[in-house]
Amino acid sequence: MVSQLGDFEFEFQKKATRIREQLSKKEVDVKGKVADMQKIKLEALKRTEEMKYSAQHDLEKITQDLMKAKELEAEVRTKLTSEITDLKNEIERKYSEMKNTIAEKTSQ
Repeated sequence: MVSQLGDFEFEFQKKATRIREQLSKKEVDVKGKVADMQKIKLEALKRTEEMKYSAQHDLEKITQDLMKAKELEAEVRTKLTSEITDLKNEIERKYSEMKNTIAEKTSQ
């Protein structure tokens, strides 16, 4: 009886050790995947920022060119300025949407 109890305890310890080892391997794997997700999130945020600033920079150049253009009528200048403002607002909206989407996808 004592030997059976010792054998059972030994087998239990072996199984428990194997379970702990498997758990540790899976934990390392999951932590690696979380780190990968963080890298992807940061890259997505970086690209979103780049998109926003690139578009804003391009619009600023267009705005400067518009102000320098002397041959444009006031009506045309006003219309183009209005379209630029609309586009700036659209850029901000899309930037906010993308940033929120990234935040939502990574918090789930």
